[in-house]
Parts: sequence; structure tokens; C-alpha cells
Amino acid sequence: MKKRTRRSAAIATTMALVAAAACASNPRPGTYTRLIITGSEIRDAGYRSAYEALTHHRELIIFEDRIGFRGGNDSSGLFGRQTQDYYVPLLVVDGDFNLNDAITTLRRIPAEEIVSIRLYHQSMVPPRYRRPGAEGGVIEVNTR
Repeated sequence: MKKRTRRSAAIATTMALVAAAACASNPRPGTYTRLIITGSEIRDAGYRSAYEALTHHRELIIFEDRIGFRGGNDSSGLFGRQTQDYYVPLLVVDGDFNLNDAITTLRRIPAEEIVSIRLYHQSMVPPRYRRPGAEGGVIEVNTR
């Protein structure tokens, strides 16, 4: 009986260690988790535009016509479906607020021209970008 308990404990411990290692593994190549992405990283990953690079960022939700920061709590919606809140950021390109469609603008910025892309969450937005509409954060794209 004691052998069986020890063996079960050893198996449970091993499985817990394997699960922890799997959860702590590095993200797949080309998947960004940081708040600053350099142009050289984007080009090295083979992306052709700012839009393509941002579609691989884990903190963003990209829809066909809008982009958002993940945030809030996952919650069960109607009929048990999972929903997630997100915050719509402002897009700033070379210091100018983009008042057009953000997705279209991001698709038009070629990777060769990108110096960096910086993501500012709500609480991190610098004073120069604080204005109505920036409550959802800011995506800043700097080009050459």
C-alpha cells in the first residue's frame, strides 16, 4: 500500500513539473509579448507591414475592422459563450494622431520603414498623448 502511494505521489509530482514547464516555455518565434517591438525584429520575422507584426502580439486583439488591447475579465456571455473585454487604443504615427481607420493605416506602413512600435496601456500613456479617446491606450509607430 505504501509503495502504491509513493508511486502515485511521484507520478503526480512529475506531471505537475511537466505542466509547469510547458506553461513557462518561451512563446513561439514571431510572437511578441513586450511593449516595444523594433523594426529589425519585425523584418527578421519576415513580416511585411506594421499590421502583420501586431497580429502576432499576445496583448492585442485584431478584428477585421478594429484593434484592441486585451483587458478586463473573461466572462460567460449569452448561452455560455466566453467573451472578453478589450480596450480600443489610439494610433499615433510619427507623433501625429491617426484619425483614419487604424487597420488600413497599419497595413500601409511597410516593415522596411518601421523603426519601432510601442504599446502604451491606459495607465502608461505619456502626457503628450493624453486626450479624449486615449483611455484605451496608444499604439505608437515610428518610421524612418
